[in-house]
Amino acid sequence: MLAAGVESYSFYRKGPTLLKNLSPLLSGALLSALDSMKHGDLLTLVGSGYPEEEIVSPVIHLGEVSTEAAADAILSVMSLDEMDPAPITFLDRSGTFDDLPDVVFAVNGIASDAELRRVGMTQLEEKPFHALARQSVVTVCVGSDAPPCAFVFRKGAC
Repeated sequence: MLAAGVESYSFYRKGPTLLKNLSPLLSGALLSALDSMKHGDLLTLVGSGYPEEEIVSPVIHLGEVSTEAAADAILSVMSLDEMDPAPITFLDRSGTFDDLPDVVFAVNGIASDAELRRVGMTQLEEKPFHALARQSVVTVCVGSDAPPCAFVFRKGAC
């Protein structure tokens, strides 16, 4: 006998189901890609302005979401490499450290909150960044209209 207001659980339940506390941005394809990543593997997160000819890994499109929202969803389930003093690398198109887009600081804060520690970041210019991004096992594309930005995350051992 069930108490009033309590439903019995069924493995044959029809309709959409959601996992608790899991971002709806984490599609089955993205979760599968994250699950298959090994310690030290790279994931690249790019905005709509990133040159498509530079992407060589499988691509997962998240649609019209912000880079910050995508980073928050990814880092809620993926740990960063603790052995790397800077497990996040970002594309620097400004050329100076004092003219960075706000998204860089936002992603750093999201990563630090997710890791419960201060997370270092490395700044690379276009050519070295593209060379690093070509080593990624997956690329996540967002369609935000924010300033062109891109990040590489190095997966931790979890």
